[in-house]
Amino acid sequence: MDGKYYAMTNTVKILELINKLQGKGLVLSGIIIHHLNNTSLNELYKILKATDARIYMYLHDFYTICPSSGLLRDYHDFCGVSFPNEQKCLGCSCLSETTIKRARHISVFIKKISNRTLFIFPSQSALENWREAYPEKSFHTTVILHQILSGEYKANMSPVSDSEPLRIAYVGYQAPHKGWAEWKEAVKRSHEAGCNYLYYQMGSCNEKIDFVQKCDIDFKKDINAMITALRENKIDCAVLWSLWPETYSFTFYESYSANCYILTNQLSGNIAAMVKQKGNGTAAENKNDLSALLLDESGLREKINSFRKKKEYGPDRLIENDAIVKLLRSDKKRYSVFPAHRSYSDYMSGCLLKVYSVYTYFRRKHLK
Repeated sequence: MDGKYYAMTNTVKILELINKLQGKGLVLSGIIIHHLNNTSLNELYKILKATDARIYMYLHDFYTICPSSGLLRDYHDFCGVSFPNEQKCLGCSCLSETTIKRARHISVFIKKISNRTLFIFPSQSALENWREAYPEKSFHTTVILHQILSGEYKANMSPVSDSEPLRIAYVGYQAPHKGWAEWKEAVKRSHEAGCNYLYYQMGSCNEKIDFVQKCDIDFKKDINAMITALRENKIDCAVLWSLWPETYSFTFYESYSANCYILTNQLSGNIAAMVKQKGNGTAAENKNDLSALLLDESGLREKINSFRKKKEYGPDRLIENDAIVKLLRSDKKRYSVFPAHRSYSDYMSGCLLKVYSVYTYFRRKHLK
């Protein structure tokens, strides 16, 4: 907790801790579930069943639909918003009996807790996509963006002259489902065609392309590092070529904050939706259209300058959104916590965990 190791524990101990805190006058405001990966649904359900508190479940991705690949066939191509099954997933390297079973268990789990759960999504497009797999009208849902857009950034909006090279950047980390192969092909072809471009790759990348300037970005050291790099390099056009429906694209908002014109495709979920809403880019019909867009230099220049003439500025700052905390604070109900039932196996595991906790404490101390 807060970077400090305390102990190994089990489900019963967690329930006892909640009871103990309630006894000290602290009030249980709710239970937030951020992800189900590597989570025992049975143990989690024991905790949820032991209280009548409101549940807030944040859906960051599509793990609750496909727990193996997040709707990517062979971790590359978008395969549609539906649960895994042998017919749909035939030939996919992600298909296994475990995946299908896990997806079924998750679906049952979500339906079991739905009557007291608020399902929270980081974007409207993520909610709409998830609803294709979970169409139940009784489910309570809401959208809370990860960030608040503040102010206006007015730089990087001057028209680009015909003689000036366009600065084009692939924004984000290198991955097949982020459109890395399509980017490589497009920059190769446009470079060979003699297009007047300066190319940049901004983000984590192992592969180097000779004529592309690489800018390593470490957002863990500086959360605004990408925005700063895009602004300082005066990037005209950001390529966000995701090949699956992004639930929330930080790179979109970072590029938007630098007034970049954005190239994306219709598969990119939150990116395509925001480009249509903001009018600050092109959402191509086909995932293979990137080369054609870059080869048409005069057309791309015209698009960028038309966008800049509108003077519809991106945000000056992106602020972390704490609306979920406010949501918890607004719930004034006092929830109950029921006594935990301790079985013999709980007692034995508790003893073992005490021994293991001491061992782990000294092992960590020794490693430091």
